Amino acid sequence: QRNSSGRACTKSLPQAPAPAEMVAMRAVLLSLFCRSSLAYMISAAPAVPRGGRAVAVRMEHGVLKSIPMMPGQKTWMPKAEDTAMAAKKWYVVDAAGLRLGRMSSEIAKVLLGKNKPEFTPGCDVGDCVIVINAEKVIVTGKKFENKLYRRHSGRPGGMKIETFSEVQKRIPERIVEKAIKGMLPHNSHGRELFRHLKVYKGSAHPHDSQSPEALEFGGLTSTPDSKVLDMTDPDAIFCA
Repeated sequence: QRNSSGRACTKSLPQAPAPAEMVAMRAVLLSLFCRSSLAYMISAAPAVPRGGRAVAVRMEHGVLKSIPMMPGQKTWMPKAEDTAMAAKKWYVVDAAGLRLGRMSSEIAKVLLGKNKPEFTPGCDVGDCVIVINAEKVIVTGKKFENKLYRRHSGRPGGMKIETFSEVQKRIPERIVEKAIKGMLPHNSHGRELFRHLKVYKGSAHPHDSQSPEALEFGGLTSTPDSKVLDMTDPDAIFCA
């Protein structure tokens, strides 16, 4: 190429680094990578006995376990024996006279294990709960007639709508189950926790062999509705 004066113009092209510089650069990058990787590795390998066979790393009950990537981690995690059904307690809740929403939130805490100091999100460390007298649960305000339950058969026009009073007469267990299930995680963990809930109509239940402990709730959970309007006229006896 030539410029306006007719002279040839030359551009300085970037020169490739020398082989010695490339080798030095690769050595520096490799040392940095190895230094960062060693931070997550075990400082010393497991000892090898005189026989030549390496000792397998095992858990408390003989289950093989891989070498941890971060040996300095001290966060406690529940083991298999902590989440087993044999380690769970059984509680029985008498729903007679209890408010639906407040009772359901307290039962969800027990199922999740939030009442325990070893609570771990995503781990089954909760207990089992039995609910009796499901037909005697109460709601406040006008929910007895205005609260609706909808279900759909999956076919066109298959929507079914029922009020709280209608469902309570037909199948009262569904009211408690639906309220508690909505307060559990909406995933496979929540579905597994829901299996630990047993709801029955009446005061009888088939879980006497588990020796359940009575669980009572105070506060507003067991307080009757204070906003019920009394429509009787106190002067009616004088006006008759």
